[in-house]
Parts: sequence; structure tokens; C-alpha cells
Amino acid sequence: MSLSSGPVAPPSASFTIRPASQADAAFLFSLAPRLAGVHQPPWHDLAAMEAFQHRYMAETFGNVPEGSLTLVAVSTENVPLGYIHAHPDRDGVTEEPCGYVSLLAVEEKAEGLGVARQLMAQAEGWAREKGFRLLSLDVFADNGRALNFYRRGGFRAEMVRMVKPL
Repeated sequence: MSLSSGPVAPPSASFTIRPASQADAAFLFSLAPRLAGVHQPPWHDLAAMEAFQHRYMAETFGNVPEGSLTLVAVSTENVPLGYIHAHPDRDGVTEEPCGYVSLLAVEEKAEGLGVARQLMAQAEGWAREKGFRLLSLDVFADNGRALNFYRRGGFRAEMVRMVKPL
């Protein structure tokens, strides 16, 4: 796994944000079950969602594009609370370079502390520094909490993927 550095958020009362390192790999992957568990459509069981999440993370962190950003939020006791990974991508409509947030995960105990909001602010700053006009991400359609979080942050739906079990 090759992790990159990037901007670092100013410390808050309860956490700081720093660039991820190889030493953080176990923590990053430890949140895979949490990510897999937020969405479970009736046509996929939890085992399928967990396998998908592990494959996606292995691919994401196994082939990190140049200029990517991986940050970890840690408590004042240096306990990891959450992370974000973003990388350069191409807009699906114009093909212009843009930023893409591929992973954002926060420990359950860190919810409500502003960890996700601060991590996302860092990703937005990274995208602006890169000169990107757009920052995109994917979220499962029934993950209401995440959808509301992203909407509050200014994200808008561009496409919706529909699935019909047969």
C-alpha cells in the first residue's frame, strides 16, 4: 500500500488530522466492516457487501495514483478516529480532471465530533490546490445519513444507478 501525504487540518479540541502512513494500514482496513454494514440491499447479503468492501479497499490502496490524498484523524491520545482517501480522476461527462473521494470512514465512537466534516474539508482544499473544478464521490442510495451529510456539504446527485433483482 502506498499512502500519500497532503494538507493537515488545524487541531480541534479533541482530534488532529495528519497524513496517513504505512503504519495506518491496519486501521484503514479495520473500518471495512463498518463501511460494508451501512448498506445492505435485500438482493445482497452482508457477506457479499463485506467481500465487496474488502476488494474495493485492496484495489484502492493497492494502486494509489500520484497526487492522491490519504489523511487520518487521531485523538489527542493518538487513537485513530477516521480517515479519508481522495485521488485525481476524470469527470464522467466532460472528462476534465477532477478529484474523487473514494473512501471516508469514521469510527462509531467518533461520530458527532466533526471528524468527517474536517476530513472532507481537507479533501476539498486538496482538490482546490490541484486546480480541480469538481470533487465527486459515490454513496449508496439508501445510506440516508451519508446522503444528508454530503448534501449539507454542497454535493448534489448527478446520476442514480437503479437495480432490479430478477
